[in-house]
Amino acid sequence: MKKVKEEAPLYLARNDEHFWAHGKLIGTLTDEFVEAQGIGMLHAEYKRRYGIEDDCYITNKDSKATPEIVAADEKQDKYFSFISQTIKLSKKSPFEDKQQAATNLEFVLKPYKSAYRLSYLKESAQIKDFIKKLEEEENAADVETLGLTETVAALKEANIAFDELLGTRSAEKRMRKEGETMVSIRPKVDEAFVIIAKAINTFYIMNEWGPKDAETRTRLETVIDGMNDVLLELETALINAGVIKKTDNKKPDEGEEEETPTPEPVEPAITEVYSKVEDVHDPTGITRGKETIMKWVGDFELVNEAGDGPGKIIVKDNFSGVEEEVPVEDILSRSNTGCEFIMIRDFAEGDYKIRIETYDGGSPLVLEYPEVIKLV
Repeated sequence: MKKVKEEAPLYLARNDEHFWAHGKLIGTLTDEFVEAQGIGMLHAEYKRRYGIEDDCYITNKDSKATPEIVAADEKQDKYFSFISQTIKLSKKSPFEDKQQAATNLEFVLKPYKSAYRLSYLKESAQIKDFIKKLEEEENAADVETLGLTETVAALKEANIAFDELLGTRSAEKRMRKEGETMVSIRPKVDEAFVIIAKAINTFYIMNEWGPKDAETRTRLETVIDGMNDVLLELETALINAGVIKKTDNKKPDEGEEEETPTPEPVEPAITEVYSKVEDVHDPTGITRGKETIMKWVGDFELVNEAGDGPGKIIVKDNFSGVEEEVPVEDILSRSNTGCEFIMIRDFAEGDYKIRIETYDGGSPLVLEYPEVIKLV
């Protein structure tokens, strides 16, 4: 006897697969079928919930502003570095006025010297304050003496653009926080599917045991087969990706119905940590202060206990044991297969360990990457 697989492992699907599967499942329910079976309200609710997942799926992706933020940060860093290097080199100038101007500005620069290593928000605030100091009357003459007036103006413009982009990303995050998320909407979409699947299975049983209608049977079998094809494709994708393990089935005795294998969840584990942009000096290292990618298996997201923000990414000096947490604003994107973040800026080069602290279904989950990472 045919039936839709109500127990399909939709909850184990990663966000991309979950979104795809439900879109295909809804596609098997034609208007003609929905009307003939009288499930218009169930169908409408299923589509409504899936529409919310559609919105969450789009906003769950990396912020549209992130590539621009990275580019703006690099531009800001170049101007800042040029000013810093000019001050340093001018101390060795053969011209006394330039030497004195460099000495004066070196004192102004000192509190902000490591600004480019800080988190985005702290970096932006420090550079803004540095520009303000350089524009003060007592320092403006020294800036002009070293020929830095134009560069300071360019740094100010870059800093303003950088701040605006950070604001855009913060607004996106706030909107996500205030509404549904992939974590909250997915179970609701799964529930809507199960309700419709149970209804279809009930209609099929009623047709088999009650007055038989060949047309109704064909209509129901077409939808059941279509839904099961989608669910089988999803299950195969999850097995191939290692999200679930394939279990062996004993061949059923003649007359017995073959049982569907129960998927075995994969143990959560961090599988990869690497720089998004390869470092030309050391391809095996991870560049400090740059975008870093972390991947994992186990179908969980990096979330805090409340479920309204990112969990923790903690980097530990393998020698001294000193730990530092990646600032929340430096966690750029998250999914149930990994995340992107800005690697800690103010650690020295060397060997480190990295771990995450998150909540899987409300329970604490701490995972450490088994390998030592090298910061360069």
